[in-house]
Amino acid sequence: MPNSEEWEVQHLTSTGWVAGSYRHIPWLEVEVDAPQSGVLTVRRHITAIYAGPSRITEDRTPHTEDIGLIESLLAQFGNPTFSI
Repeated sequence: MPNSEEWEVQHLTSTGWVAGSYRHIPWLEVEVDAPQSGVLTVRRHITAIYAGPSRITEDRTPHTEDIGLIESLLAQFGNPTFSI
């Protein structure tokens, strides 16, 4: 059973990365609407057990079929920066 579960969402848009919803321990979940111009959403999830291993996963969800656009925006803005 995990002692800590945190997650954070970032959205890639034509103007860069935009912070989305998140849950940081010990606070409650914060819901943020996704931007209409988002082309890619990245969700980082961290599960940790006290005095044990942590597991970090990142899920990437495209919101366009234009993979070239996503690649060019990633080249311009890089990968998202998370605070967890």
